[in-house]
Amino acid sequence: AGIEFARQNGVSEELLAQMDELTGCVGVLDTGRPGPTLAVRFDIDCVPVTEATTDDHIPAKEGFISTRCGLMHGCGHDAHTSTGLALAHWFADNKDQFNGKLKICFQPAEEGVRGAAGMAASGVLDDVDYFLGAHIAMMCKSGEVSVNPYGFLCTTKMDVTFSGAPAHAGVEPNAGRNAMAAACNAVVQLLGIARHGSGMTRINVGQLTAGSGRNVIPASAKMVMEVRGETGEINQYMYDSAVNIIKGCALAQNCEYTIEKMGEAVDLTNDPELVDILAAAGEEVEGMTVRKDPMNFGGSEAPRFLLVAFRLTAVRLPSSCLVLTVRPATTPRSSTLMKRLSL
Repeated sequence: AGIEFARQNGVSEELLAQMDELTGCVGVLDTGRPGPTLAVRFDIDCVPVTEATTDDHIPAKEGFISTRCGLMHGCGHDAHTSTGLALAHWFADNKDQFNGKLKICFQPAEEGVRGAAGMAASGVLDDVDYFLGAHIAMMCKSGEVSVNPYGFLCTTKMDVTFSGAPAHAGVEPNAGRNAMAAACNAVVQLLGIARHGSGMTRINVGQLTAGSGRNVIPASAKMVMEVRGETGEINQYMYDSAVNIIKGCALAQNCEYTIEKMGEAVDLTNDPELVDILAAAGEEVEGMTVRKDPMNFGGSEAPRFLLVAFRLTAVRLPSSCLVLTVRPATTPRSSTLMKRLSL
């Protein structure tokens, strides 16, 4: 679907051929000398939202608003892409200072937590010694860097379909099986799932579509939803509870149901060695305060842009989350971190 959308919006066949009709890519920069392999991940997809055009919206005011109606970089992935390309240029110009390899992973489909698992399954990370990523967010005070954040919620994304039978609502309503009623009952009950006493939970039904006409019993309904939990166990509790409700609401209306998992993300524990390496690198940057204490990623402390080394879904490598304020005066020099990794 993504490739077809690209064709319809003017992307050349030559470029699509170079991409092998895929939506992500990995750049490998090899120094030609023995050493560790560092992977750095930058997600690149947008969100299905129409960007504001009002004068108080800075991108609209300054002329860099999205050119695609219904699509925008509302999560900062355009900044991630730019940062990844800048890192590639910098490393290529300075690779004589380092050993080993740098892999720059431009990951698709972060929204919906689908792309990381697919990229990991491709084997591109099989030889990686260290893994970092990047994400724009708002957590730290200006000038701070947090090298040990936590609170990255596990999540399961689900598409739920209820199937019933149509009938004329005035002539023979008893012949119908109301899929919309099943879905509506499910929405109300899903939002009432008891929260878990051992950690944070979230649930949302973001979309419900159903029905075909004013006087027709709805034969189908579709919900787009998600559950989240602070740990894998808590997320599983939310998922199992949701399945039970969906099953019961379908049964109450004599309908069938299907549940399709659209994406999943696992929990993350920061690698202690990498936390220490990141802290040491940050301490060498003038004007930066390093925070090694655990910091809840779910919170927001000040309205500053932050660079977040994000989790790797479904792959267990020495990996860690890095959170820092992005300002020209305090942006870490790439060479500082890479030398700490012995790259």
